Amino acid sequence: MVSEEHRKDIVKTLFPIFFGFVAGIISFIVLGNSEKRHPLGIIILVLVIYIHKFLMPKFGVEMENKDWAAVGFLCFSSWYIVWTLLLNI
Repeated sequence: MVSEEHRKDIVKTLFPIFFGFVAGIISFIVLGNSEKRHPLGIIILVLVIYIHKFLMPKFGVEMENKDWAAVGFLCFSSWYIVWTLLLNI
């Protein structure tokens, strides 16, 4: 059986990765193969990271300052990977 602390750590890790994938897909759908740099992709990422502020407490996860750095990094890296892969297909 998984302990409560272990479950919270899993949620802190998997949610940002999943929502980063979603943000990458949304960025690709909205911007497509835009030739110019557009800040809307970054805005989508920031909004998805902001959603974590409201989503994590619903799953019983208390977020500390150091956790936000991890959430931002995991969400950014998965967003960047997915969006880059989709742009190169």
